[in-house]
Amino acid sequence: MAHKILGIDLGAHSVKVALLEAGFRQARLLAVHEMLLLPQEGDESELARGTRTLQALVTEENLEREMCAAALGDEAAIRLVTVSFSDRKKIEQVLGFELEGQVMGDMGDLVHDFVIAGTDASLGGETRVVAVVAPRIDVQARVAALQSVGCEPRLIGAPALSYAALIGHGVDGQVPQIVVDIGHRRTHVCVIQKGAVVFARTIPRGGEEVTLAIQEAFRMEPIDAERAKHEQAFILLPGASAETPSHRRIDQTIRDAVRPLIRDLKQTVAAHRMGGDAPVEILLTGGGAQLRGLPEHIASELDIPVQPLQIPERDPMIGPDIDDARRGPTLPAQALGLALAVAVSVPQINLRKGALSYRGDFSYLRGKAVYLGVVVALVLVFATINAVAARHALTKESEALEAQLKRVSTELFKEPRTNAKAIIDELRAGPKGGAPPIPSTTAFDLLGEISAHIPADVKVDVVDLDIRPKKTTIRGTAESTAAVEQLVTELSKIECFKDVEKDKVSSVTAPPSGDNAKGDKAREVKQFTLTITTTCP
Repeated sequence: MAHKILGIDLGAHSVKVALLEAGFRQARLLAVHEMLLLPQEGDESELARGTRTLQALVTEENLEREMCAAALGDEAAIRLVTVSFSDRKKIEQVLGFELEGQVMGDMGDLVHDFVIAGTDASLGGETRVVAVVAPRIDVQARVAALQSVGCEPRLIGAPALSYAALIGHGVDGQVPQIVVDIGHRRTHVCVIQKGAVVFARTIPRGGEEVTLAIQEAFRMEPIDAERAKHEQAFILLPGASAETPSHRRIDQTIRDAVRPLIRDLKQTVAAHRMGGDAPVEILLTGGGAQLRGLPEHIASELDIPVQPLQIPERDPMIGPDIDDARRGPTLPAQALGLALAVAVSVPQINLRKGALSYRGDFSYLRGKAVYLGVVVALVLVFATINAVAARHALTKESEALEAQLKRVSTELFKEPRTNAKAIIDELRAGPKGGAPPIPSTTAFDLLGEISAHIPADVKVDVVDLDIRPKKTTIRGTAESTAAVEQLVTELSKIECFKDVEKDKVSSVTAPPSGDNAKGDKAREVKQFTLTITTTCP
Protein backbone atom coordinates (compact mmCIF):
# COMPACT_ATOMS: atom_id res chain seq x y z
CA MET A 1 0.00 0.00 0.00
CA ALA A 2 1.42 3.41 -0.98
CA HIS A 3 2.11 5.96 1.73
CA LYS A 4 2.93 9.66 1.80
CA ILE A 5 6.30 11.00 2.97
CA LEU A 6 7.11 14.62 3.78
CA GLY A 7 10.72 15.73 3.36
CA ILE A 8 11.14 18.88 5.43
CA ASP A 9 13.80 21.58 5.01
CA LEU A 10 13.61 24.17 7.80
CA GLY A 11 15.69 26.87 6.09
CA ALA A 12 16.83 30.25 7.40
CA HIS A 13 14.72 32.10 4.80
CA SER A 14 11.87 29.72 4.02
CA VAL A 15 10.45 26.28 4.76
CA LYS A 16 10.46 23.80 1.88
CA VAL A 17 8.52 20.56 1.72
CA ALA A 18 8.67 17.71 -0.81
CA LEU A 19 5.64 15.40 -0.83
CA LEU A 20 6.57 11.92 -1.98
CA GLU A 21 4.34 8.90 -2.53
CA ALA A 22 6.20 5.66 -1.93
CA GLY A 23 4.96 2.24 -2.98
CA PHE A 24 6.53 -1.12 -3.69
CA ARG A 25 9.95 -0.38 -5.25
CA GLN A 26 8.72 2.97 -6.57
CA ALA A 27 8.61 6.56 -5.35
CA ARG A 28 6.78 9.46 -6.99
CA LEU A 29 7.15 13.19 -6.31
CA LEU A 30 3.62 14.54 -6.01
CA ALA A 31 4.14 18.13 -4.92
CA VAL A 32 6.70 20.72 -3.84
CA HIS A 33 5.79 23.59 -1.51
CA GLU A 34 7.65 26.57 -0.07
CA MET A 35 6.65 29.25 2.40
CA LEU A 36 8.71 32.25 3.57
CA LEU A 37 9.37 32.24 7.30
CA LEU A 38 6.62 33.93 9.26
CA PRO A 39 7.61 37.12 11.12
CA GLN A 40 9.51 36.41 14.30
CA GLU A 41 7.54 36.64 17.53
CA GLY A 42 9.51 38.11 20.43
CA ASP A 43 12.71 36.19 21.20
CA GLU A 44 11.47 33.15 19.31
CA SER A 45 14.24 30.71 18.31
CA GLU A 46 15.03 29.87 14.71
CA LEU A 47 13.73 26.32 15.28
CA ALA A 48 10.44 27.51 16.80
CA ARG A 49 9.93 29.98 13.97
CA GLY A 50 10.62 27.31 11.37
CA THR A 51 8.23 24.76 12.89
CA ARG A 52 5.51 27.43 13.24
CA THR A 53 5.91 28.20 9.54
CA LEU A 54 5.84 24.49 8.75
CA GLN A 55 2.55 24.11 10.61
CA ALA A 56 1.05 26.99 8.63
CA LEU A 57 2.28 25.46 5.35
CA VAL A 58 0.94 22.00 6.17
CA THR A 59 -2.43 23.46 7.15
CA GLU A 60 -2.66 25.72 4.10
CA GLU A 61 -1.81 22.94 1.64
CA ASN A 62 -3.71 20.25 3.60
CA LEU A 63 -0.71 17.92 3.50
CA GLU A 64 -0.86 14.37 4.82
CA ARG A 65 1.76 13.63 7.48
CA GLU A 66 2.01 9.85 7.41
CA MET A 67 5.81 9.83 7.49
CA CYS A 68 8.27 12.70 7.84
CA ALA A 69 12.00 13.27 7.52
CA ALA A 70 14.07 16.31 8.49
CA ALA A 71 17.66 17.36 9.15
CA LEU A 72 19.66 19.24 11.76
CA GLY A 73 21.15 22.66 11.12
CA ASP A 74 24.51 23.94 12.32
CA GLU A 75 24.38 21.56 15.29
CA ALA A 76 25.60 18.65 13.13
CA ALA A 77 29.38 18.39 12.74
CA ILE A 78 30.85 16.36 9.87
CA ARG A 79 34.09 14.45 10.37
CA LEU A 80 36.17 12.22 8.10
CA VAL A 81 37.54 9.07 9.76
CA THR A 82 39.77 6.32 8.38
CA VAL A 83 39.68 2.78 9.80
CA SER A 84 41.54 -0.39 8.84
CA PHE A 85 38.45 -2.58 8.26
CA SER A 86 35.21 -2.35 6.31
CA ASP A 87 32.77 -4.32 8.48
CA ARG A 88 29.96 -1.94 9.44
CA LYS A 89 29.42 -3.47 12.88
CA LYS A 90 33.07 -3.12 13.75
CA ILE A 91 33.08 0.50 12.54
CA GLU A 92 30.07 1.20 14.75
CA GLN A 93 31.94 -0.22 17.74
CA VAL A 94 35.10 1.88 17.33
CA LEU A 95 33.71 5.06 15.77
CA GLY A 96 33.01 6.67 19.14
CA PHE A 97 36.66 6.29 20.17
CA GLU A 98 37.86 7.65 16.82
CA LEU A 99 35.62 10.72 17.12
CA GLU A 100 36.45 11.42 20.74
CA GLY A 101 39.63 13.27 19.83
CA GLN A 102 37.96 15.26 17.03
CA VAL A 103 34.93 16.75 18.77
CA MET A 104 34.31 18.82 21.86
CA GLY A 105 32.33 17.41 24.76
CA ASP A 106 31.57 14.05 26.28
CA MET A 107 30.65 11.33 23.76
CA GLY A 108 27.91 10.22 26.12
CA ASP A 109 26.12 13.52 25.44
CA LEU A 110 26.49 13.15 21.68
CA VAL A 111 24.81 11.01 19.04
CA HIS A 112 26.56 9.98 15.86
CA ASP A 113 26.03 8.03 12.66
CA PHE A 114 28.07 7.43 9.54
CA VAL A 115 28.18 6.35 5.90
CA ILE A 116 31.03 4.45 4.29
CA ALA A 117 32.74 6.62 1.67
CA GLY A 118 34.87 3.87 0.14
CA THR A 119 38.29 2.27 0.26
CA ASP A 120 41.42 4.38 0.00
CA ALA A 121 44.01 2.47 -2.04
CA SER A 122 46.68 5.05 -1.24
CA LEU A 123 46.35 4.15 2.45
CA GLY A 124 46.73 0.43 1.99
CA GLY A 125 43.07 -0.38 1.44
CA GLU A 126 41.77 1.39 4.54
CA THR A 127 38.10 2.42 4.71
CA ARG A 128 37.07 6.08 4.66
CA VAL A 129 34.05 6.98 6.74
CA VAL A 130 31.97 10.19 6.72
CA ALA A 131 30.62 10.62 10.25
CA VAL A 132 28.12 13.10 11.64
CA VAL A 133 28.11 14.08 15.33
CA ALA A 134 25.49 16.19 17.10
CA PRO A 135 24.53 16.97 20.70
CA ARG A 136 21.84 14.63 21.90
CA ILE A 137 19.89 17.52 23.37
CA ASP A 138 19.70 19.26 19.97
CA VAL A 139 18.36 16.12 18.30
CA GLN A 140 15.75 15.78 21.05
CA ALA A 141 14.77 19.44 20.65
CA ARG A 142 14.31 19.07 16.88
CA VAL A 143 12.22 15.91 17.28
CA ALA A 144 10.07 17.54 19.98
CA ALA A 145 9.54 20.69 17.89
CA LEU A 146 8.43 18.74 14.81
CA GLN A 147 6.32 16.42 16.92
CA SER A 148 4.47 19.41 18.37
CA VAL A 149 3.14 20.28 14.88
CA GLY A 150 2.27 16.66 14.00
CA CYS A 151 5.38 16.03 11.90
CA GLU A 152 7.48 13.71 14.07
CA PRO A 153 10.37 12.63 11.83
CA ARG A 154 11.34 9.02 11.29
CA LEU A 155 14.73 10.28 10.17
CA ILE A 156 16.94 13.13 11.36
CA GLY A 157 19.71 13.49 8.82
CA ALA A 158 22.55 15.84 7.98
CA PRO A 159 21.79 18.41 5.25
CA ALA A 160 25.12 18.04 3.45
CA LEU A 161 24.63 14.27 3.08
CA SER A 162 20.99 14.25 1.99
CA TYR A 163 21.82 14.70 -1.71
CA ALA A 164 23.13 11.14 -2.04
CA ALA A 165 19.50 10.02 -2.32
CA LEU A 166 19.28 11.94 -5.62
CA ILE A 167 21.65 9.52 -7.37
CA GLY A 168 19.82 8.45 -10.51
CA HIS A 169 17.57 11.52 -10.29
CA GLY A 170 19.77 14.26 -11.68
CA VAL A 171 22.95 13.10 -9.95
CA ASP A 172 25.02 10.61 -11.93
CA GLY A 173 26.74 9.10 -8.91
CA GLN A 174 29.50 7.30 -10.79
CA VAL A 175 31.76 10.15 -11.91
CA PRO A 176 32.95 12.61 -9.23
CA GLN A 177 30.33 15.35 -8.89
CA ILE A 178 29.91 18.12 -6.34
CA VAL A 179 26.43 19.14 -5.26
CA VAL A 180 26.49 22.74 -4.00
CA ASP A 181 23.28 23.90 -2.32
CA ILE A 182 23.47 27.67 -1.64
CA GLY A 183 20.92 28.65 0.96
CA HIS A 184 20.21 31.87 2.80
CA ARG A 185 22.82 31.44 5.55
CA ARG A 186 24.48 28.11 4.78
CA THR A 187 25.93 26.38 1.76
CA HIS A 188 25.99 22.59 1.80
CA VAL A 189 28.65 20.82 -0.24
CA CYS A 190 28.44 17.10 -1.00
CA VAL A 191 30.94 15.20 -3.17
CA ILE A 192 29.46 12.03 -4.67
CA GLN A 193 31.39 9.31 -6.47
CA LYS A 194 30.74 5.64 -7.21
CA GLY A 195 27.32 5.77 -5.59
CA ALA A 196 28.52 7.11 -2.24
CA VAL A 197 29.26 10.36 -0.42
CA VAL A 198 33.04 10.71 -0.26
CA PHE A 199 33.24 14.23 1.17
CA ALA A 200 30.79 16.67 2.73
CA ARG A 201 30.89 20.08 4.34
CA THR A 202 28.56 22.84 5.47
CA ILE A 203 29.84 26.41 4.88
CA PRO A 204 28.24 29.09 7.09
CA ARG A 205 27.76 31.46 4.16
CA GLY A 206 24.95 32.01 1.69
CA GLY A 207 22.66 34.48 0.02
CA GLU A 208 22.29 36.59 3.16
CA GLU A 209 25.81 38.02 2.59
CA VAL A 210 24.66 39.32 -0.79
CA THR A 211 21.58 40.94 0.75
CA LEU A 212 23.67 42.65 3.44
CA ALA A 213 26.19 43.85 0.86
CA ILE A 214 23.45 45.42 -1.26
CA GLN A 215 21.86 46.97 1.83
CA GLU A 216 25.14 48.56 2.88
CA ALA A 217 26.35 49.63 -0.58
CA PHE A 218 23.08 51.22 -1.67
CA ARG A 219 21.75 52.34 1.71
CA MET A 220 18.56 50.30 1.43
CA GLU A 221 16.12 48.81 3.90
CA PRO A 222 16.50 45.03 4.42
CA ILE A 223 13.24 44.21 2.62
CA ASP A 224 14.20 46.39 -0.34
CA ALA A 225 17.71 44.91 -0.45
CA GLU A 226 16.21 41.41 -0.53
CA ARG A 227 13.90 42.35 -3.41
CA ALA A 228 16.76 44.00 -5.29
CA LYS A 229 18.89 40.87 -4.92
CA HIS A 230 16.21 38.77 -6.62
CA GLU A 231 15.25 41.29 -9.31
CA GLN A 232 18.37 43.37 -10.14
CA ALA A 233 21.55 41.79 -8.72
CA PHE A 234 23.93 40.01 -11.08
CA ILE A 235 27.57 39.16 -11.77
CA LEU A 236 28.91 39.98 -15.19
CA LEU A 237 29.74 36.98 -17.32
CA PRO A 238 33.44 36.28 -17.93
CA GLY A 239 34.69 38.60 -20.70
CA ALA A 240 31.66 40.94 -20.49
CA SER A 241 31.89 44.62 -19.52
CA ALA A 242 29.44 46.83 -17.61
CA GLU A 243 27.19 49.02 -19.68
CA THR A 244 26.78 51.71 -17.03
CA PRO A 245 28.55 52.78 -13.82
CA SER A 246 25.55 51.48 -11.90
CA HIS A 247 25.95 48.04 -13.45
CA ARG A 248 29.66 48.11 -12.66
CA ARG A 249 28.91 48.97 -9.03
CA ILE A 250 26.34 46.18 -8.72
CA ASP A 251 28.73 43.68 -10.25
CA GLN A 252 31.57 44.67 -7.93
CA THR A 253 29.32 44.62 -4.88
CA ILE A 254 28.10 41.09 -5.61
CA ARG A 255 31.61 39.83 -6.44
CA ASP A 256 32.90 41.14 -3.12
CA ALA A 257 29.95 39.57 -1.28
CA VAL A 258 30.45 36.09 -2.75
CA ARG A 259 34.27 36.15 -2.57
CA PRO A 260 34.42 34.43 0.87
CA LEU A 261 32.05 31.72 -0.37
CA ILE A 262 34.16 31.18 -3.49
CA ARG A 263 37.27 30.91 -1.29
CA ASP A 264 35.61 28.28 0.92
CA LEU A 265 34.48 26.33 -2.15
CA LYS A 266 38.05 26.35 -3.47
CA GLN A 267 39.32 25.04 -0.14
CA THR A 268 36.66 22.32 -0.12
CA VAL A 269 37.59 21.16 -3.65
CA ALA A 270 41.29 21.21 -2.74
CA ALA A 271 40.67 19.18 0.42
CA HIS A 272 38.75 16.59 -1.56
CA ARG A 273 41.39 16.39 -4.28
CA MET A 274 43.98 15.40 -1.65
CA GLY A 275 42.20 12.09 -1.06
CA GLY A 276 39.99 11.59 -4.10
CA ASP A 277 39.56 12.07 -7.82
CA ALA A 278 39.19 15.53 -9.28
CA PRO A 279 35.49 16.47 -9.70
CA VAL A 280 34.25 16.67 -13.26
CA GLU A 281 31.18 18.81 -12.59
CA ILE A 282 29.45 21.01 -10.04
CA LEU A 283 25.67 20.66 -9.69
CA LEU A 284 24.28 23.93 -8.34
CA THR A 285 20.99 24.23 -6.46
CA GLY A 286 19.30 26.32 -3.76
CA GLY A 287 17.81 29.79 -3.63
CA GLY A 288 21.21 31.52 -3.66
CA ALA A 289 22.14 29.68 -6.85
CA GLN A 290 19.48 31.66 -8.76
CA LEU A 291 21.59 34.82 -8.65
CA ARG A 292 22.26 35.79 -12.27
CA GLY A 293 25.81 35.11 -13.38
CA LEU A 294 26.77 33.17 -10.23
CA PRO A 295 27.04 29.72 -11.93
CA GLU A 296 29.36 31.11 -14.60
CA HIS A 297 31.38 32.99 -11.96
CA ILE A 298 31.87 29.80 -9.88
CA ALA A 299 32.87 27.83 -12.99
CA SER A 300 35.45 30.49 -13.90
CA GLU A 301 36.89 30.73 -10.39
CA LEU A 302 37.07 26.97 -9.68
CA ASP A 303 37.82 25.92 -13.27
CA ILE A 304 35.12 23.24 -13.07
CA PRO A 305 32.01 23.07 -15.28
CA VAL A 306 28.84 24.13 -13.44
CA GLN A 307 25.35 22.84 -14.25
CA PRO A 308 22.04 23.36 -12.44
CA LEU A 309 20.89 20.36 -10.44
CA GLN A 310 17.62 19.28 -12.00
CA ILE A 311 15.64 16.08 -12.32
CA PRO A 312 15.26 14.86 -15.93
CA GLU A 313 11.88 15.53 -17.48
CA ARG A 314 11.22 11.85 -18.19
CA ASP A 315 12.25 10.65 -14.73
CA PRO A 316 9.48 8.24 -13.58
CA MET A 317 9.67 9.81 -10.14
CA ILE A 318 8.22 13.10 -11.43
CA GLY A 319 4.46 13.42 -10.94
CA PRO A 320 2.17 15.21 -13.40
CA ASP A 321 1.88 18.36 -11.24
CA ILE A 322 5.64 19.06 -11.10
CA ASP A 323 6.56 21.82 -13.57
CA ASP A 324 9.97 22.59 -15.07
CA ALA A 325 10.81 25.20 -12.42
CA ARG A 326 10.24 22.72 -9.61
CA ARG A 327 12.45 20.17 -11.35
CA GLY A 328 15.35 22.59 -11.54
CA PRO A 329 15.73 26.20 -10.32
CA THR A 330 13.40 25.90 -7.34
CA LEU A 331 13.97 22.21 -6.65
CA PRO A 332 14.07 21.64 -2.84
CA ALA A 333 16.93 19.19 -3.19
CA GLN A 334 17.52 18.73 0.52
CA ALA A 335 13.84 18.07 1.32
CA LEU A 336 13.54 15.65 -1.60
CA GLY A 337 16.71 13.80 -0.60
CA LEU A 338 15.43 13.36 2.98
CA ALA A 339 12.08 12.02 1.75
CA LEU A 340 13.80 9.61 -0.63
CA ALA A 341 16.00 8.38 2.23
CA VAL A 342 12.83 7.14 3.95
CA ALA A 343 11.22 5.78 0.78
CA VAL A 344 14.10 3.82 -0.73
CA SER A 345 17.24 2.13 0.49
CA VAL A 346 20.10 4.63 0.16
CA PRO A 347 23.18 5.27 2.31
CA GLN A 348 21.99 7.99 4.65
CA ILE A 349 22.63 9.42 8.09
CA ASN A 350 19.94 8.98 10.75
CA LEU A 351 20.63 10.51 14.15
CA ARG A 352 17.51 8.96 15.66
CA LYS A 353 19.34 6.10 17.33
CA GLY A 354 19.12 4.25 20.62
CA ALA A 355 16.75 6.00 23.02
CA LEU A 356 15.98 8.55 20.27
CA SER A 357 14.77 5.90 17.81
CA TYR A 358 11.43 6.51 16.12
CA ARG A 359 8.62 4.65 17.82
CA GLY A 360 5.57 6.22 16.17
CA ASP A 361 2.28 7.25 17.71
CA PHE A 362 0.02 5.24 15.38
CA SER A 363 -1.40 8.44 13.91
CA TYR A 364 -1.03 6.93 10.45
CA LEU A 365 -3.05 3.88 11.45
CA ARG A 366 -5.70 6.06 13.06
CA GLY A 367 -5.95 8.08 9.87
CA LYS A 368 -6.46 4.90 7.87
CA ALA A 369 -8.80 3.22 10.42
CA VAL A 370 -11.84 3.13 8.10
CA TYR A 371 -9.83 1.81 5.17
CA LEU A 372 -8.11 -0.82 7.33
CA GLY A 373 -11.46 -1.79 8.89
CA VAL A 374 -12.98 -2.44 5.46
CA VAL A 375 -9.94 -4.47 4.40
CA VAL A 376 -10.06 -6.58 7.57
CA ALA A 377 -13.82 -7.14 7.16
CA LEU A 378 -13.35 -8.29 3.56
CA VAL A 379 -10.55 -10.64 4.60
CA LEU A 380 -12.80 -12.15 7.30
CA VAL A 381 -15.72 -12.56 4.86
CA PHE A 382 -13.58 -14.33 2.26
CA ALA A 383 -11.96 -16.47 4.95
CA THR A 384 -15.41 -17.51 6.20
CA ILE A 385 -16.59 -18.39 2.69
CA ASN A 386 -13.45 -20.41 2.10
CA ALA A 387 -13.88 -22.23 5.44
CA VAL A 388 -17.54 -23.12 4.67
CA ALA A 389 -16.63 -24.42 1.20
CA ALA A 390 -13.74 -26.45 2.61
CA ARG A 391 -15.98 -27.89 5.36
CA HIS A 392 -18.62 -28.89 2.82
CA ALA A 393 -15.99 -30.65 0.69
CA LEU A 394 -14.56 -32.43 3.71
CA THR A 395 -18.04 -33.54 4.83
CA LYS A 396 -18.72 -35.09 1.42
CA GLU A 397 -15.36 -36.85 1.45
CA SER A 398 -15.95 -38.08 5.01
CA GLU A 399 -19.33 -39.54 4.08
CA ALA A 400 -17.80 -41.39 1.11
CA LEU A 401 -14.99 -42.80 3.25
CA GLU A 402 -17.44 -43.88 5.99
CA ALA A 403 -19.59 -45.74 3.45
CA GLN A 404 -16.49 -47.48 2.12
CA LEU A 405 -15.43 -48.42 5.67
CA LYS A 406 -18.86 -49.92 6.38
CA ARG A 407 -18.72 -51.99 3.20
CA VAL A 408 -15.24 -53.38 3.90
CA SER A 409 -15.92 -54.02 7.60
CA THR A 410 -19.10 -55.93 6.66
CA GLU A 411 -17.02 -58.24 4.45
CA LEU A 412 -14.51 -58.81 7.26
CA PHE A 413 -16.71 -58.98 10.36
CA LYS A 414 -20.16 -59.72 8.91
CA GLU A 415 -21.40 -56.41 10.30
CA PRO A 416 -20.82 -52.71 9.42
CA ARG A 417 -18.43 -50.82 11.65
CA THR A 418 -17.40 -47.14 11.67
CA ASN A 419 -14.68 -47.02 14.32
CA ALA A 420 -11.54 -47.15 12.17
CA LYS A 421 -9.16 -47.19 15.16
CA ALA A 422 -10.95 -50.15 16.75
CA ILE A 423 -10.84 -52.05 13.45
CA ILE A 424 -7.10 -51.41 13.07
CA ASP A 425 -6.41 -52.51 16.66
CA GLU A 426 -8.42 -55.70 16.18
CA LEU A 427 -6.68 -56.58 12.93
CA ARG A 428 -3.26 -56.01 14.54
CA ALA A 429 -4.21 -58.21 17.50
CA GLY A 430 -4.78 -61.25 15.23
CA PRO A 431 -7.37 -64.07 15.60
CA LYS A 432 -9.24 -64.66 18.88
CA GLY A 433 -9.65 -68.44 19.02
CA GLY A 434 -11.06 -68.66 15.54
CA ALA A 435 -10.32 -67.78 11.97
CA PRO A 436 -8.47 -64.55 11.38
CA PRO A 437 -10.66 -61.77 10.05
CA ILE A 438 -8.69 -61.69 6.81
CA PRO A 439 -8.29 -65.26 5.35
CA SER A 440 -4.76 -66.19 4.34
CA THR A 441 -6.14 -68.75 1.80
CA THR A 442 -9.48 -68.50 0.02
CA ALA A 443 -11.73 -71.27 -1.36
CA PHE A 444 -10.62 -70.31 -4.82
CA ASP A 445 -6.99 -70.81 -3.77
CA LEU A 446 -7.81 -74.33 -2.48
CA LEU A 447 -9.67 -75.17 -5.68
CA GLY A 448 -6.53 -74.29 -7.60
CA GLU A 449 -4.42 -76.48 -5.30
CA ILE A 450 -6.79 -79.48 -5.70
CA SER A 451 -6.81 -79.14 -9.47
CA ALA A 452 -3.03 -78.92 -9.57
CA HIS A 453 -2.59 -82.14 -7.42
CA ILE A 454 -4.90 -84.43 -9.43
CA PRO A 455 -2.52 -86.83 -11.29
CA ALA A 456 -2.45 -86.31 -15.03
CA ASP A 457 -2.73 -90.08 -15.71
CA VAL A 458 -5.71 -90.57 -13.42
CA LYS A 459 -9.17 -89.97 -14.79
CA VAL A 460 -11.37 -88.52 -12.06
CA ASP A 461 -14.86 -87.09 -12.40
CA VAL A 462 -15.69 -84.79 -9.48
CA VAL A 463 -19.42 -84.84 -8.85
CA ASP A 464 -19.50 -82.60 -5.77
CA LEU A 465 -16.89 -80.31 -4.19
CA ASP A 466 -17.69 -78.52 -0.89
CA ILE A 467 -14.98 -76.25 0.53
CA ARG A 468 -15.77 -74.89 3.98
CA PRO A 469 -13.66 -73.53 6.84
CA LYS A 470 -11.83 -76.49 8.49
CA LYS A 471 -13.51 -79.08 6.25
CA THR A 472 -13.51 -79.95 2.58
CA THR A 473 -15.59 -82.73 0.99
CA ILE A 474 -14.98 -84.24 -2.44
CA ARG A 475 -17.38 -86.75 -4.12
CA GLY A 476 -16.67 -88.31 -7.47
CA THR A 477 -15.75 -91.40 -9.50
CA ALA A 478 -12.47 -92.89 -10.70
CA GLU A 479 -11.45 -95.73 -13.04
CA SER A 480 -10.19 -97.97 -10.23
CA THR A 481 -9.48 -98.27 -6.51
CA ALA A 482 -5.80 -97.70 -7.25
CA ALA A 483 -6.71 -94.42 -8.90
CA VAL A 484 -8.58 -93.36 -5.77
CA GLU A 485 -5.58 -94.25 -3.60
CA GLN A 486 -3.27 -92.29 -5.86
CA LEU A 487 -5.63 -89.30 -5.62
CA VAL A 488 -5.61 -89.49 -1.80
CA THR A 489 -1.81 -89.59 -1.78
CA GLU A 490 -1.49 -86.53 -3.99
CA LEU A 491 -4.10 -84.47 -2.10
CA SER A 492 -2.31 -85.21 1.18
CA LYS A 493 0.61 -83.17 -0.19
CA ILE A 494 -1.43 -79.96 -0.09
CA GLU A 495 -0.17 -77.80 2.82
CA CYS A 496 -3.65 -76.79 3.98
CA PHE A 497 -4.93 -80.43 4.13
CA LYS A 498 -4.15 -82.14 7.44
CA ASP A 499 -6.10 -85.45 7.22
CA VAL A 500 -7.56 -86.90 4.03
CA GLU A 501 -10.10 -89.59 5.06
CA LYS A 502 -11.41 -91.95 2.41
CA ASP A 503 -14.90 -93.31 2.99
CA LYS A 504 -16.09 -96.68 1.57
CA VAL A 505 -15.35 -97.05 -2.11
CA SER A 506 -18.18 -98.72 -4.06
CA SER A 507 -18.55 -99.92 -7.60
CA VAL A 508 -21.16 -98.34 -9.83
CA THR A 509 -22.06 -98.64 -13.49
CA ALA A 510 -21.34 -95.56 -15.50
CA PRO A 511 -22.98 -94.75 -18.87
CA PRO A 512 -20.83 -94.80 -22.01
CA SER A 513 -18.79 -91.65 -22.72
CA GLY A 514 -16.88 -90.22 -25.66
CA ASP A 515 -17.76 -89.38 -29.27
CA ASN A 516 -19.17 -92.88 -29.95
CA ALA A 517 -21.12 -93.10 -26.72
CA LYS A 518 -24.11 -94.73 -28.52
CA GLY A 519 -22.04 -97.69 -29.68
CA ASP A 520 -20.08 -98.23 -26.46
CA LYS A 521 -21.09 -100.47 -23.62
CA ALA A 522 -21.73 -99.40 -20.04
CA ARG A 523 -18.64 -99.52 -17.85
CA GLU A 524 -17.92 -100.05 -14.17
CA VAL A 525 -16.24 -97.23 -12.10
CA LYS A 526 -15.36 -96.68 -8.42
CA GLN A 527 -17.44 -94.13 -6.53
CA PHE A 528 -15.66 -92.43 -3.57
CA THR A 529 -16.10 -89.76 -0.94
CA LEU A 530 -13.15 -87.90 0.62
CA THR A 531 -13.48 -85.93 3.85
CA ILE A 532 -10.52 -83.58 4.43
CA THR A 533 -9.58 -81.62 7.57
CA THR A 534 -8.52 -78.15 6.40
CA THR A 535 -6.10 -75.97 8.42
CA CYS A 536 -6.23 -72.95 6.16
CA PRO A 537 -9.33 -70.81 6.81
